[in-house]
Amino acid sequence: MVFCRNISMRFAIVIFCFGIFFSACKKTEVAPYQSQGVITGYDTRMCPMCGGLFITIKNDTTKNAPAHYDINSDLPHLGISATKFPINVSLNWMHDTSSLGRYGYIIVTKIKVIN
Repeated sequence: MVFCRNISMRFAIVIFCFGIFFSACKKTEVAPYQSQGVITGYDTRMCPMCGGLFITIKNDTTKNAPAHYDINSDLPHLGISATKFPINVSLNWMHDTSSLGRYGYIIVTKIKVIN
């Protein structure tokens, strides 16, 4: 009987230690970016809804996706200091739901220049 109590006590201690160990673990994995893209240059067209930057999204799964989208921003506002185009980027984005969305504009929520 005493032998059985020692085994169950040891088993409980081992389980307790594993529980402490696994509860202290934290996931440090950073979520990847949603898409890869290439900023090809400034939109220099002269029209009421033009301006910003042209970007091509490489893995765009949008139905009937256009050849490029427009970003209603410039490089400094995106936090990009590069001056030569094309600029390869990883980004999180969504379709613009305002009136600019009809003209192919997107909203960039997170962006990072890649080499």
